[in-house]
Amino acid sequence: MRYLVLSDVHANLPALDAVVNHAKQRGYDEVVFLGDAVGYYPQAEEVVERLIHLDPKVRLMGNHDAALLDIVDGKRGATDASVVSEVLERHAQQLSDASVEFLRSFRTHHVDEQWEAAHGALTRPWEYLATMASAQANVKLMATRLLLVGHTHHPRVYARARSGTQELWRTLTFREERVSYRVPPLATVIANPGAVGQPRDQVPLAAYALFDAPSMTLDFHRVEFDVAAVQTAVRSAGYPEVLAARLAVGR
Repeated sequence: MRYLVLSDVHANLPALDAVVNHAKQRGYDEVVFLGDAVGYYPQAEEVVERLIHLDPKVRLMGNHDAALLDIVDGKRGATDASVVSEVLERHAQQLSDASVEFLRSFRTHHVDEQWEAAHGALTRPWEYLATMASAQANVKLMATRLLLVGHTHHPRVYARARSGTQELWRTLTFREERVSYRVPPLATVIANPGAVGQPRDQVPLAAYALFDAPSMTLDFHRVEFDVAAVQTAVRSAGYPEVLAARLAVGR
């Protein structure tokens, strides 16, 4: 089974379309979505419709998805003046009933035979798994050899191997347009495919991964998308300018 692994689309339709088209040329069987369909960019309804069409085998709740559902359900008011809340309030008004129900189908954790997935971390759902310390805390809770996560927007791997009573750790960060990584047979690995819709590692390219389960191999990809089109959409919709500016520099 070969999986297309997507995370952190954030209502960026050109980036999602670019990634899916790129992945189709390389082939995949099923889709794993690690969360955050909404937030930041203007095309929330279109992105959720694309995800419904992709019909992910695994669909996980991101913090932006959860916050939007809280707004829809009246559990969160418009008291927070942050950019995140401003955008999610608008998304909540724009999404169709079918799209909202699709978001409600998301879960927080998935466990398969040899791998599992979460949006943020196993210790706390919205924790940023972005340091060696957080990786070490989360590996203790893993039920499998491989944990797929999103949330940080950085394509990265944390790998632990044991030698006697010692633990050996390695961190790999991927900035290239394609990198292949095979989970070592005796290692436990946490892997992040990066963000489709909002790269934050100073590489202004959409990120995703193809995961071949039988060989436990991850191919990390970076793909160009129409940044200018997203910036135009942000400005036309009257979204905060910072959201347009950051895309060009991948931050």
